[in-house]
Amino acid sequence: MNRRDFADCVVGEGVVAEGKIDAPGMVRIDGNFSGDITSGASVIISKDAVVHAHIFAQDLLVAGVFSGTATVRHEVHYTGTARVQADCTGDFLVVESGAFVRGRFSRNGQAAAT
Repeated sequence: MNRRDFADCVVGEGVVAEGKIDAPGMVRIDGNFSGDITSGASVIISKDAVVHAHIFAQDLLVAGVFSGTATVRHEVHYTGTARVQADCTGDFLVVESGAFVRGRFSRNGQAAAT
């Protein structure tokens, strides 16, 4: 298997963690996390995850609960199961039908839109 098939950091299902994650690659949260997340690649918040964080990443995919802020270089994507209360910045925003979103999104280099 290719090294890129795996997350560089995983907070597993059932795990409750607090603090700071600074990973060169992808970060996947399947449990509960509070704190700061910095990723050199993507941050994935899975369907059953609960995350209260300040996130800095290349891409963000949210399928679970996310509150806080996110500064993303490329795409912010909320699936239909996402529950978001956050202000995010990125190049693109994708919101699937069924997602609950409360917060602001601003394109990189532009003012925030609600």
